[in-house]
Amino acid sequence: MVINYLKVAWRNFIKHKGYAVLNISGLAIGLAAVILVFLYIQDEKSYDTMHPDSNTLFGIGETFIDDNGEKFDIPFVPSGWAQLLKERVPGVAGTSHVLLYGYPHSVRNPEDDKTILTQDGEIFMVDQSFAEILHFPLLHGNREEVFEQPNSIVLSEKAANILFGSTDVVGQVLEIKNIFISQEYANLIVTGVVQDYPSNSHIRPDYLISKKFLNTSSSFQEMIGIPVADYFSSIDGFQMPTYVRIDKGANIDLIETEFERVLAENLQEKSKQHDPFFQKITNFHFDKKVNWSGWKSAANSDFMIVLGFIGFIILLIASINYMNLATARSMKRSKEVGVRKSLGSSRSSLIFQFFQESLLTSFLGLLIALALVALMLPAFNHLADKTYTIASFFQIEILFGLVSIWLVMAFIAGSYPAVVLSGFKPIQVLKGGLTIGKGHSRLRKALVLSQLTISVLLLICTGIILQQMNMLQNSKLYDNANQVVSIRYGGGIAPIEDYNTLKNEILRDPDIEEVTLSVHLPQRWGPWQASFELPEISGEQKYDWIQLPGDYDFPEVFDLEFLAGRSFRIGSPADSSNVILNETAVRSLDMTPNEILGQSIKDVATNIQGTVIGVVKDFSFESIRTQIKPMAIQGKPQKEDQILYVKIPATKLGEKLMMLEGVWKKILPGVGFDYWFLSEEFGRMYATEQKMSDLIWFFSMLAIFIACLGLYGLASYMAEQRTKEIGVRKILGASVPQILVLLVSDFVKLVVISCLVAFPIGYWVMNNWLQSFAYKINIGWEIFVISLMVILGLTLLTISYESIRASIEKPTKSLRYE
Repeated sequence: MVINYLKVAWRNFIKHKGYAVLNISGLAIGLAAVILVFLYIQDEKSYDTMHPDSNTLFGIGETFIDDNGEKFDIPFVPSGWAQLLKERVPGVAGTSHVLLYGYPHSVRNPEDDKTILTQDGEIFMVDQSFAEILHFPLLHGNREEVFEQPNSIVLSEKAANILFGSTDVVGQVLEIKNIFISQEYANLIVTGVVQDYPSNSHIRPDYLISKKFLNTSSSFQEMIGIPVADYFSSIDGFQMPTYVRIDKGANIDLIETEFERVLAENLQEKSKQHDPFFQKITNFHFDKKVNWSGWKSAANSDFMIVLGFIGFIILLIASINYMNLATARSMKRSKEVGVRKSLGSSRSSLIFQFFQESLLTSFLGLLIALALVALMLPAFNHLADKTYTIASFFQIEILFGLVSIWLVMAFIAGSYPAVVLSGFKPIQVLKGGLTIGKGHSRLRKALVLSQLTISVLLLICTGIILQQMNMLQNSKLYDNANQVVSIRYGGGIAPIEDYNTLKNEILRDPDIEEVTLSVHLPQRWGPWQASFELPEISGEQKYDWIQLPGDYDFPEVFDLEFLAGRSFRIGSPADSSNVILNETAVRSLDMTPNEILGQSIKDVATNIQGTVIGVVKDFSFESIRTQIKPMAIQGKPQKEDQILYVKIPATKLGEKLMMLEGVWKKILPGVGFDYWFLSEEFGRMYATEQKMSDLIWFFSMLAIFIACLGLYGLASYMAEQRTKEIGVRKILGASVPQILVLLVSDFVKLVVISCLVAFPIGYWVMNNWLQSFAYKINIGWEIFVISLMVILGLTLLTISYESIRASIEKPTKSLRYE
């Protein structure tokens, strides 16, 4: 019997090829989209699960309370807390802490003089406990001895290939230099190579150096001012990322309570400023309160919910399409049902037959969907910032999910047609008196109405998200950001005295007009702050403002708009102590830009006094989630955070980058050349929002496309049901346009109703989302009108073929229709 049903199903596919292709295509596209959503969510949920016994591994943070009573949640704790936990708190199996440097290191292979400059989060100072507690996928070397020697370094596969062109490099010599470790290059021996850390890990180090190396560093000793041993055992200073593994079955709440007691006992009065908290490592990725990775934005769990909801909607829309297309063809299958029932088939056996057809159709859709996913993976990886491969599907959870998705879709898609078709009465069918009741018609219209409503809602949300992301371009720093090259000035490795030589050499190129040196922009980890006094205005009252130190050319490179006064003058020594204020700083003093000009201003920390020489229009130098703060721009770069900015012609990017690297190596030999475009830094700042908008746009377009297939199905059904009516109307004198209006009017009504439902929901949802931004767009009527026009245009375009074909059909042919 089963074989017979499969034969019937296959013959139906062959007989109605167009219908079968349309049906399977809708299911395949819907399944492909759902598979990608499922894969993305599964990967996001798997963050940090690669660490051994990740359910027993925690990070320690603290709520630090300053002298003013203000609280700050930070993902670092004093270095001595790890030892205190391990020795004094029951239930703690082990601890490890990591020393991170926010400043770059120059790393060199002395054999071929290959030199690179490291990025944030690439270099870790660790000991043996790191390899015991955290994920440490060693490929080459001895796990027990890799950090034993003071000059040991472990490389990632990527770093080994960049520096040596191979991963079999144990025993090779590397040279490393950093202002806080060594003024000159120091030798390190490669003792191991680890597999590259996966993208779903909150840590991704490329260089792991033994902490014992710091014992040999006079520069580090000079920086901290105390013995290195005391540095790592301090319980009220020097903060580091710290990890704790607890015993299986231990209660983390009891451990936290006991640790608070131990801290109070050891810190005494200072304990009031330190309130520890623990976070499971697998929860780091979605922690909105604390950014545990430091250099990477945390994920938004709400986004996972939205994406999962869109995936479910796509699954539902694809299933609804199958129902509509199946019932649109129901009249063609009615005689088959009548004959089968007359020959003794029960309703249950017919339901089983139609479910079997649904299983077969959706299985074919699944196979095509997998092929589509394989083709789309490179583009989707770029869109989602992932590294999926075909091998990603061969996991128990993924395979189980794929089978589940297939069965769920087959059940949802096949349920309504199976119940409707199996309920036909043989006498009515064989006499030709079968009609589909109004109840079924209303249900189908309701389903399509829900599709249209969801489509309009997705259009509104996607449009507003894209508009908000475009607000980035309102920042002055973002103007021409694709032409501004940011070059890391060595983090103190490159001598500041060589800056003017480098700058003048670059400016010899006639295509280069502007070069400046300033801090890392835009600011992602909190801007520099300083206290200023305005003696002639408010005496010794201090103003804590943002300090933006830079070269004299800074206002010109970023095209800052002056409201009053002037910029820094090249060659004027006095301007090194003068400042330019932004309008927010002037407004906070209840003064006008012209009134503040010429007023004396003193930097409290350096005791340097200068004059306010200009006022610039506000510009965003942080995330647009943050209000613009009062700022003082100074014409003197600071030593710690130095970035060289060069504006190059848009038509000569490649040529000028080669020129810059050549000049760099000529003036600063032995210092790695590391660059990026300013637009890339903005991209990193808004990576979460950008990824969210891109993915929502991608899946929204797929959902709308699948919904259009559903509209086509309903148009086909309605034209089929009203064939005789159309023939009669034409005989009675109805014109083709009148028939066309008759067929289209129902769909226009559905579009209008869907918009009336979707508009208020879309406004409420997106208005709430925009509240997280300090600067946001106003939701105007334009987005709603555009959404209406788009969905109406798509609807009319989709149904036009069936409607026009039905309206021009000859009346004689229509009246002969059975």
